[in-house]
Amino acid sequence: MRILLLGASGYVGGALWSEWSARHTVVGTCASRPVPGLVPLDLRDQEALRRLLDQGFDLVVHAAGLVDLSDAERQPELARQLNAASVATLRDAVRGTGTRILLMSTDNVFDGTADTYTEGDERAPVNAYGHSKRAAEDALIGADALVGEDTLVGEDAFAGSDAPAGTDGRLAGGHLVDGHLVVRIPLVYGRSPIADRFMARFDGPRTPARTDLVCAPVYLPWLPGALEELWDRSGLLHLGGAQVVTRYELMTRIRDALALPTEVVPVSGDDPLPAPRRPARLVLRSVHHGLLGPGLDTALGDMVRGGPAGRP
Repeated sequence: MRILLLGASGYVGGALWSEWSARHTVVGTCASRPVPGLVPLDLRDQEALRRLLDQGFDLVVHAAGLVDLSDAERQPELARQLNAASVATLRDAVRGTGTRILLMSTDNVFDGTADTYTEGDERAPVNAYGHSKRAAEDALIGADALVGEDTLVGEDAFAGSDAPAGTDGRLAGGHLVDGHLVVRIPLVYGRSPIADRFMARFDGPRTPARTDLVCAPVYLPWLPGALEELWDRSGLLHLGGAQVVTRYELMTRIRDALALPTEVVPVSGDDPLPAPRRPARLVLRSVHHGLLGPGLDTALGDMVRGGPAGRP
């Protein structure tokens, strides 16, 4: 398969590029920081993006954009341009070519008030990053759904949504025009071959971790294989990890498993942290497949050994 991977220089994108390049022809892009073997690309440059697409691809994976929640809160317009407007450009550029798009989205499209979230649950983002990713989802699959009274709603298109989009924030349900796919993922942890920003949190003597934020995190080396299992589908899917933990528990378990000297400092939303609002509980589950990322014991054992945890 011939794949264009936007954001191959990032934390998640770097792992995808490293793994998929062994089995597919992958053209990866980088942004401001040059990386050997990757094509420099500003997502705001529509003409450059269209020229790159002219090379012809079977699949475009959008794993780029502004992903730091604090940066997005400070620069919401930049977040919109990089995370959402670029998706609209992609969608228009590949229309009628047979090229499919896989958009990496986030659990931050939810408000964190439910015990778990499946594909049909109402979106209600509470921060600028979540709002930009909701707009990105709408730009890709909301616009391509057949909406109206005569719409045939396909259960494989938009899970759990049995009515067109309305004021409740749900995505429209219906058969997709171009077969694109959105995959929402939660917090990701583990080592990345290029931009290892997660493990960089342990570089200093202390690192804060929230005791009041609950998630079902995904182990990064597991993610490329899981996406390969799903990328022939269309519509909207969730990926999540098997184990539900607090951010503090996750960071402490990693620190202890790797015998790192960093002190993990417990903090909560009541502490004076310069951070945007974060949903309290984000546990993604799917009604369309049975894939779950490995539990912490398996993932941490793999990190200690220094190898990938294997394909799903």
